[in-house]
Amino acid sequence: MNWILHHYDFSNFSEKVRLMLGFKALTWNSVQIPSHMPKPDYTPLTGGYRRTPSLQIGADVYCDTRLIADVIEAAHPEPSYFGNSARTRVLVRAVADWVESRAFWPIALYITGKNADRFPPEFHRDRATLHGKPIPDVERVKASAPKYLAQMRSELASIEDLFREGAPYVLGDQCTLADVAVYQMPWFLDIIEPGHHFLDDLPVTQQWMRRIAAIGHGQSTLIDAQAAINYANESTPKPIEATQCAAPEFLSPGDFVSISPTTEASPATGELVYVDDERIAIRVTGDRVKCVHVHFPRSGYRLSKIKST
Repeated sequence: MNWILHHYDFSNFSEKVRLMLGFKALTWNSVQIPSHMPKPDYTPLTGGYRRTPSLQIGADVYCDTRLIADVIEAAHPEPSYFGNSARTRVLVRAVADWVESRAFWPIALYITGKNADRFPPEFHRDRATLHGKPIPDVERVKASAPKYLAQMRSELASIEDLFREGAPYVLGDQCTLADVAVYQMPWFLDIIEPGHHFLDDLPVTQQWMRRIAAIGHGQSTLIDAQAAINYANESTPKPIEATQCAAPEFLSPGDFVSISPTTEASPATGELVYVDDERIAIRVTGDRVKCVHVHFPRSGYRLSKIKST
């Protein structure tokens, strides 16, 4: 199976998937994409969706790390990064949601603000547009950093609390996807601002970080974006299973739809081919991509019909 990860180096969500692949000791292909729009070789494969990363398998493209985790686990169930019970799986999801909806953002906003000069103006403009906010100048971005400092320290202290009683991993004795999710926070500090002092008072967190970093990223080979597009065009999307699920939006396969995160303006558009209470899939065609199926989790995404003109 040819796995292609579309990502960029300092993306925390990309690091999460890279560690997933390492956890399973997988071999994969790497396509480096821009950190901000435009992404001319990426969005044709995703129907316009611009978030990072996505995992391509032939002519199927999987978006959002939640879904990517399920896809990798289904293909390579051992060793499991969800633990050995349904309860552990729910707890793993809960930890990831805590990190990705709350805990990580003070860290990201502080560090990118403090280091605003290191990012091009297009990066700041892109992130503001994505979140529906006014486009700031760099000095305003830098000035906003201090207000997130206390929040960041609080979240980092929460990580230390997870290990104060001697547990080697977030949920106890077993490394799970919860560890990979939490690792995104201190990892982002290190990748953007090497040599920072924020973890100096968190010794057990540093020990835990070394254990997670040792997982590695598996074996990767760098390929260019056109090679990934060629691979999609040489492949056929996997067959779509029939479903009797009735979408609450009163949509059916064959409708032309828009899918976007509930918190961002990052829509994908295409023909709906599958929907149930867990997943959504659309068919995307275009000048550069003959036919791909782009898959999303149901949770965290809004689905709406696009009216024909």
